[in-house]
Amino acid sequence: MGPVRGANTIARVPARLAIEETGQGEPLVLLHGIATDRHIWDLVTPLLALDRRVVAVDLPGFGDSAPTGDEFELEHVAERIARGLAGHGIRRPFDLVGHSLGGGVALTLAACRPRAVKKLVLVAPAGLRPLPPRISGMLASAADAVIAARRAGAPLTDLAWGRRLLLAGVVADGAGLPPTLARKMVQASATAIRTEPALRTITSVDLRPRLTESRAPLGVIWGEADQTMPIATLAEITDVRPDALIVRLRGAGHASMVERPVAFVEALAWLLDELPSVLRDETTTSAKPPMLL
Repeated sequence: MGPVRGANTIARVPARLAIEETGQGEPLVLLHGIATDRHIWDLVTPLLALDRRVVAVDLPGFGDSAPTGDEFELEHVAERIARGLAGHGIRRPFDLVGHSLGGGVALTLAACRPRAVKKLVLVAPAGLRPLPPRISGMLASAADAVIAARRAGAPLTDLAWGRRLLLAGVVADGAGLPPTLARKMVQASATAIRTEPALRTITSVDLRPRLTESRAPLGVIWGEADQTMPIATLAEITDVRPDALIVRLRGAGHASMVERPVAFVEALAWLLDELPSVLRDETTTSAKPPMLL
């Protein structure tokens, strides 16, 4: 792999979809999770951009992207992203990576626009184990207040126990992160204006049918210490997509691209190399055993 070519560029396409682009080569589109923005990928972007055109997107209603409406309807969000990427000159098909909430969006996009996605990689995706509406609604209603309280505690990131407390459920051990990085993660939700509807949607929806609707070759990365989306959820994927390639990351929680960035890049590179370059068909039934990094 050669050096990164070209400086980062940031663009806002119609309807204010924030897209940050780094490097050159075949496009690799990254979609972040809830309570964060495109900068969750900052530690892995320089490595990925050595030979790829890395395109980090703020989901509508998060970061610098305008919302699609009062709610967070996955089909509308996926359509906004697909149109925004096309307006930004990202030719299809492209490789697509989605983390958590972004995994649900990525899966929806791949199912609704099969010609747009070449290879699909889900990172601890949400939307595969729906909660009862009452519980989903309670979680969503409390989300903004809880996340705001976490931001208010940002000064605690200077302390090891504070990082562990504030990032519980996000990483396996927040104390292991540098204070500046931990504070950046805590404060990333400040610009989110669709956290409540997004959480309500992704905790109540059942995206398992989308797994079969999507014909894109599928890879999965999951931290073994993930408390937000337990790794046991993998069964929901492998039961209906036995062809999926799986990488399990030791010692990583929900945000594996932050906790173990080098291993994450190795995992993603392996998946993109090993996944077939053609759409799956009904005869595809099995894949390689999971890789453990």
